[in-house]
Amino acid sequence: MQCDSSQPVSEIKAEHNELEIPQTKLEIPQTELEIPQIELEIPRTKHPENIVDRLLKTPFGTLEYTEKVRIKSEGRPRPQINSVQDDAGRSRSFRCQWYDKVDWLTGSAVTNCLYCWPCLLFNVSNSFVTWTKSGYNDFKNMDRSVKRHSKSKEHVSAEVKLKLLGQSRVEHVVDEGARIQVAKHNETVRRNRAILKRLIDATTYLGRQELAFRGQDHTADLLNKGNYGELTEVIAHYDELLATHIEQSAVFTGMSEPIQNDLISSISLSVLEEIKKEINAAPFFAWQVDGMTDIGCRSQLSIIVRYVDEIGLPQERFLGLFDSTGVRDGQSVFKLVSTAMSEFDYKEKLVAQAYDGATVMPSELNRLQAKVREVAPSAVFTHCCAHHLNLVLSQGAKFITQARVFFATLGGFSSFFSKSPKRVALLEKTSCAATRWNFTSRIVGTVASNYAKLLETFSRVVSSEGMDDDTVGAASGFIRTLEDFDFVFMLFTFNQVFSDTDAAYDIIQQKAMDVTFCKNRIENLLRSTEEKRSEEAFNKIYEEAASLTEDPADRHLRKRHRQESASRDSKQHYRMLYHSVLNNLLLQIHHRYASLEETRFLELLNPEKFATMRSTFPDEALGCLNKGYGRFFEMDRLKTELQVFYWDRELHGASSSISDLLQSFKRNGLDRAMHQLYKLMCLVATVGATPCGVDRTFSCLERLKSYARNTMGQERFKNLAVLSIEKGIVKALEKNPCWYDGVIDHFATRRERRADFIYK
Repeated sequence: MQCDSSQPVSEIKAEHNELEIPQTKLEIPQTELEIPQIELEIPRTKHPENIVDRLLKTPFGTLEYTEKVRIKSEGRPRPQINSVQDDAGRSRSFRCQWYDKVDWLTGSAVTNCLYCWPCLLFNVSNSFVTWTKSGYNDFKNMDRSVKRHSKSKEHVSAEVKLKLLGQSRVEHVVDEGARIQVAKHNETVRRNRAILKRLIDATTYLGRQELAFRGQDHTADLLNKGNYGELTEVIAHYDELLATHIEQSAVFTGMSEPIQNDLISSISLSVLEEIKKEINAAPFFAWQVDGMTDIGCRSQLSIIVRYVDEIGLPQERFLGLFDSTGVRDGQSVFKLVSTAMSEFDYKEKLVAQAYDGATVMPSELNRLQAKVREVAPSAVFTHCCAHHLNLVLSQGAKFITQARVFFATLGGFSSFFSKSPKRVALLEKTSCAATRWNFTSRIVGTVASNYAKLLETFSRVVSSEGMDDDTVGAASGFIRTLEDFDFVFMLFTFNQVFSDTDAAYDIIQQKAMDVTFCKNRIENLLRSTEEKRSEEAFNKIYEEAASLTEDPADRHLRKRHRQESASRDSKQHYRMLYHSVLNNLLLQIHHRYASLEETRFLELLNPEKFATMRSTFPDEALGCLNKGYGRFFEMDRLKTELQVFYWDRELHGASSSISDLLQSFKRNGLDRAMHQLYKLMCLVATVGATPCGVDRTFSCLERLKSYARNTMGQERFKNLAVLSIEKGIVKALEKNPCWYDGVIDHFATRRERRADFIYK
C-alpha cells in the first residue's frame, strides 16, 4: 500500500477520537529530594506483516508456481518506513515518493527497512544481502546506493525473471511436453522434500538426545543399522511415503554418512541463524570463551554469547567449538575469536568479555583483553559467575610444569571414587566424606583435609580380597602418590591459598551487585596471599610435607653420587617452586578483578541499596556508567527514571534479581515508558558478573564435556554440539513448517544432488 502524506492532520485526529487515553501522572512522595515528573509513553501498535515479511521467512523459490504468480500480480508493498538514526545520532526519514521514483523498491514496516522486490524474489545467489535479507536503512546515501544496485548484473537478471513469470514460456508454446515435464519435475520435488522432512526429524531427535548416528556396518541385512537407520525404519512403519522410498529408492536413500553430515550441518546453520537474529535484535551482548581438550588431544575453544532477548529473558547461547591447537597467546586467540564473531556487530555491541583459566596463558590475558578493547571499546573484562575461582586458578597454574603434573594426578582421586559405589563404601568406613568428589574446584581441600583417612582407605582396598585387580592397582598407585613429597608439597601449597579464594568467591557471588564491597574483599585476598610468600610460611609447608613423607634432602644423600647431591640445595629448589606458584596465583587474581571498578554501575540496580538511594542518589555509579557506556544512554533521562524507580516501591516490589525486574517491566509495558532504565537492566544482565536466573540445569561448558569424548570430525563435532546444547531452539523451530523449507533449501544447495529438491 502506498502511504499518503497529504491527508490533513484534522482528519487523522478524527479517525482516532474513539480511543481516548487518560493522561495520568505518577505521584511521587514529596520529601527533601525534589523528583522531576515524567510522562509515560504509550506502547505503539505493532505493524502487521506484509508479503515482504513472509518472503524473508519463506524463500520465494520454495513456493508453488501458482502462488508465485499470485504474489507477482498483487505487486510490491509500499509501506511507510519510520525514521532511523544514523551513526552520528541524527534522525533520517524516508520519503514515500521514492516508491514512485524507483519501480523496484519495496519495504517492511516490521523491520523498518527497504528491499529490492525483484532480488527478494529471484536472487538465488545470495548476492546483495542488504537488499534481500538484512534490509537497507541508510537513507542518507539512498540515491547513490539505489543507482549502484540498479546497475548490477544480479539485479537485471532478477528483473527479467520477474517480467517473464506468468507469461507463456517459449518452450511451452513450442512443445506442450515441456510443460508436462515441468509439472512432473515439481511433483517429484514435492515428494523428495516431504521425505527429507522425515529425515530431518530423525536427525534433530538424535542430535538433541546426544545419541550416536551410525553403527559399525551399513549393509542392508545388518540387524543393527545404527540409531539413524533404525529410527528411520521405525518412522517408516507408520509412514507409507517413507516406507515406499526406503524400499524403492536407488538414487537417493538418505542413509549415507555424507548425507547425514549435510543434514546435521544444515540444521545447525538454521539454529545459528536464529541466534544471530536474536543477537541483532538485542541492544548489547557479551561473549564468554572457554578452553577444553577433547579425547583426540585437540584444544577447543567454545564461544558462548550472553544477551537479553526481545521478551526480556537473559539468554546464554552456544555458537560453536573452534579448534585452537597451538593457540595460546593473546594475539592468536583474538584472531580466532574475532574471525568467529565477524558476522556479528561486536565492535559496537560487545559490552563484556570473559575467559576461563585455560583459554590463554595468564601472562597473555591482559594482552587479549586489550586487543579486544581496541576494536570494541565498551567490552569490559568481567569475572564470569559460571567460572569457579579455584577452578580458574588451577587451570591457569597448569602452565607451570609441576602444577600441571599435580592437577593431572589429583584428578585421578575424583575418578576413582565417583565411579564405584563399592569404593565409596570403603571410604565411608574410614569416616571420610564421600561427597563433592565431582566438584573439581574443591578437590584440593578435600584431599588435604582427609589425607590420613585416604591413606587408610587405599590400604583397605589393597588388602581387601573382594576388589578386582584394576582397583587394587589403582589404589597402590594412590598410596605411592600420597607418600610422594612433591605431590604433598604442591597439595598443601595450593590448599593454603584455595581455602581463602574459595571463601572469597562465595562472598563475591552473594554480593556481586555491591562492587565496592567486592573490591575491598579482593584487596584483602591479595594481601593475605602476598603474606604467604614469607619464609616462615614456606618453611611451614615444607616441614609439614616432609613430616608426612620424606625430606628430599635426606633422599638425595642416599643416592649414588653423594658428593654431588649433598652440594645441591634441594630446599632452595622447592622455595623457588613455592614462590613461582604464589606469583602465578597472585597474577591471575589481580588480572581477573582488575576491571572491577569499571562495573561500579551495577550498584545502580542493587536492591539492597534502593532505600538508601531514595535520599542519596548514587552519582558515582552513574558516572561510571557514563564513562564506560555513555554512548548507549540518554543520561539525563536515565537519571530521572532511576529517581522515579527508587521512590516508587511498586516498580521494583519484591523483585530480587535482574531477570525478575526485566520480566516485570515487559509484562507491564514499562520497557517503553522507562526505556532508558530498561536498557540499563539489559546491560547489567548482559555483563554477566552476577547470576541472572538463566534457567539451565547445568552450564553450557559442562554440557560440552560430554562431546569431548569422541574422535569425530571437527565440523560434525561442532554442529552436533549446537543441536544438543541449543535443543530448546531446535524444538521451537520444528513447530514452524517454514523452517523445514529453509533447511531443505540449504541442504539442496550445499552440493550437487542426484535427487531434485528445488521447484522450477
